[in-house]
Amino acid sequence: MTTTIRRWASACHLPLTLALVGLLLAACGGVGEEGTGIQPASASVGMVQGLSDSSVTVNGVSYAQAAATVSDGFAQPMAKEDLRLGMWVEVQGTVDESGATGVAQTIRVRPAARGMVSAKGPGGVTLTVFDSTVKLDNSTVLEGAPDAASLAPGDLVEVHGPLSSLAGDVSASRVEKLHPTPQTPPRYELRGRVSALDAAHHSFTLGRRTIDYGTATVTLRQTLANGQIVRVSAAASPLPGTAWAVEKLTGDLSLPDNLGFLYTEGFVEALAAGPSFELEGLGVDASSASGKASVTAEGQRVAVVGALVNGRLKAKAVAVVQPGAPVVFSLSGPATDFVSPASFRLRGVSIDASAAIYVAPASAGGLADGVRLRVKGTVLGRRLIASQVELLP
Repeated sequence: MTTTIRRWASACHLPLTLALVGLLLAACGGVGEEGTGIQPASASVGMVQGLSDSSVTVNGVSYAQAAATVSDGFAQPMAKEDLRLGMWVEVQGTVDESGATGVAQTIRVRPAARGMVSAKGPGGVTLTVFDSTVKLDNSTVLEGAPDAASLAPGDLVEVHGPLSSLAGDVSASRVEKLHPTPQTPPRYELRGRVSALDAAHHSFTLGRRTIDYGTATVTLRQTLANGQIVRVSAAASPLPGTAWAVEKLTGDLSLPDNLGFLYTEGFVEALAAGPSFELEGLGVDASSASGKASVTAEGQRVAVVGALVNGRLKAKAVAVVQPGAPVVFSLSGPATDFVSPASFRLRGVSIDASAAIYVAPASAGGLADGVRLRVKGTVLGRRLIASQVELLP
């Protein structure tokens, strides 16, 4: 599970210890189906960290995606080519016993919101969308705008990341400025936790927005209730001071009650002794987990590895993710739009490899359009600042 451990250690500033390796391998259940090394079932909930022609990397696990179905939050099909760095996704499939690679069966893209920027904080670090605060940091992938400071009230944006409060605030892993056209009109979307449910009048509160679902198409696997995580959408933007009449209401893709391996990230809610807590409605029992002592307060962002047992996550390891911790992203494919090592594109992402380490036989002088590369680095707005470049076979 080396790749996952590197991501974990980097994000949480933890030492790479043999004890942690053993615990994470135990979380994957050791070997899977006898003789195959494949786990019977697994899931990862987190950001897209890597993309290639054949795989998507989530939480450090590189999933082959050739046979996967990709859909949006309303189960509408998406093309694999539409996956982007920083998107918040849920991958279900299998993982081998090393924990480094897997095979995706379903990939569901889970944006937190798609709506108009209504206000902007100092330096462009925070935005307000649907009256919820969207926090950007040095690991947020930005697309469609030169930098966060250029985003302005009235811009249509799609926001990805985990919910950081009951009010629907989001710690953004990705913010994309959208440019709707008559052929692609805007569609507004919001994900959050139900509160103030009034079933008689078909209304509830989502984040800080009152929702009217009286004429909506509802596709839920359980009866609507307070505390439930749901997603709503409509073609019309909500108007200030009025209930938002939505056209669709659905829930997240349901996980099996029992799952051999689950890696998920989120913000601690309903913390109790043990410790036990919730991550966006998922109950977590961390009483036997490595790192449990680090979970001390609600609102902490944590990464958890464990197994689902009767619908509850039995954690084997838990770690606090430090705010603003850099994330290493990777892209593989042919270079395009080459100007110099400081300016070219890979899978549509602007790359600056001027200060990168080149793994032989790769070299800065050998870069050109069409050269197939693997690039790793951190993001700065809409650019990936490469730390390593290597040639693909």
